[in-house]
Amino acid sequence: MKLIHPFNLPFTSESGVNIASNFTFNAKRTRTALCIESSIAALDSASSSSSSMQLVFMISDGRIERDSRSKVRRLIRQMQEKNMLMVMIIVEGEAAESKKKNESILNMKEVSFVNGKPKIKHFIEDYPFPFYLVVEDLAALPEILGDALRQWFEMLAQIQNAV
Repeated sequence: MKLIHPFNLPFTSESGVNIASNFTFNAKRTRTALCIESSIAALDSASSSSSSMQLVFMISDGRIERDSRSKVRRLIRQMQEKNMLMVMIIVEGEAAESKKKNESILNMKEVSFVNGKPKIKHFIEDYPFPFYLVVEDLAALPEILGDALRQWFEMLAQIQNAV
């Protein structure tokens, strides 16, 4: 994981351009658990003693190896205990238009064996991220991020009003 905008610097239009230029989407795979561990470490080191909730966007193709899902779930719980909220942004992007519709993460299926019998289920049914977005049109990413931030602020307001 690479921190592309330091926490102590203000966000400007120049930093926005720099951030966008860092997205290449050409990695062969995402080491999801390692990214989450790095996110926790970065937020812990930058965190003050404030009790405010911290928001993390992870942008990926969303594919997670079956054998690392339990570790990812444990890390997500650890983040929640530390008042951190992880949102997985699954980018299917322009390539999704040329792919068959069944290659979408929403339509992917996987097989497991229960008592020696095959069981087929959708990949997303056992997804370890409670909060995720699927982006098919990469051009819509800024609007989607804006909507996600708005919903996050609304959620924080509701939590504070309940207290």
